[in-house]
Amino acid sequence: MAIPTPVLYTALGGVAIQLLTVIDGLKAPKDRQPDFKSFSYYIALLLNVSLSVILGLVYFDEKANLAKVVYFHVGASAPLILRTLAPPVPEIVRSSHTAGKLV
Repeated sequence: MAIPTPVLYTALGGVAIQLLTVIDGLKAPKDRQPDFKSFSYYIALLLNVSLSVILGLVYFDEKANLAKVVYFHVGASAPLILRTLAPPVPEIVRSSHTAGKLV
């Protein structure tokens, strides 16, 4: 199974955003820089790119005929898109769970 071209462009969008995150981290003051030696830092970057690929697979197939910038934009926006799709846990459930009770 070949990876559809639109999915590759969504992956590039995800990679571009993660590269900007690394660049911003390098420019930050020393006390605010991420721990670049941490394995989990790079795992988070890879997981965010993976979200872009997953969203590209769900949204597009080989028959999709949109501008490349649309695919790129979806890939760059993937973490934000998925966060907005995931419903937040209602406050009443969180408060009752932390109190040790189930409602």
